[in-house]
Amino acid sequence: MERHLKDASSADPAQGAHAAAFVALALDHAYQAFESMLVRVEQGLGLSPRTGSTWHREILADAATSIAALRPAIVPLAALASWEALLAFRHFLRHAYSVELDAARLRQATAQLCRAVEATAPSVASLLGALEAAGDTA
Repeated sequence: MERHLKDASSADPAQGAHAAAFVALALDHAYQAFESMLVRVEQGLGLSPRTGSTWHREILADAATSIAALRPAIVPLAALASWEALLAFRHFLRHAYSVELDAARLRQATAQLCRAVEATAPSVASLLGALEAAGDTA
C-alpha cells in the first residue's frame, strides 16, 4: 500500500492523460493490495470466503471491528471513510471505460489514500507483529 501511495503521490495528474492514468492505476493497486491483505487475514483465521455482490464493502466494514478471540480491528474508524472512498474510486475506475480522468478527483483520492494508510499503518503493523509472534511459537 505504501509503495502504491508513493507512486500515486509522485505524479501530477494534471500533466496529461498518461500521468492521470499512472496515478489512477496506483490508487487502484493500493486499494487492491489492502483488500488482498484483508482477504488473506480472514483466510488465515479460517473464516469463510466472502461471496455475493457486496463482499467488497462487507470485508472493509468488518475490518473496522474486532472479532472476539480472533483479531483486533484492522481499520481504525477514523480511516474507514477514506477506505470506503477509495473502494468507490476503484469501482468507478474499473467501470468508467470512456470517461476522462479528472485531475482534481485523482488528487482527492490520493489524499484519501494518504490519510487511510497513515491511520491504518499502526494497526496493520501490530497485526503483522502478532502474526509473526504466533508463528514463532508454533
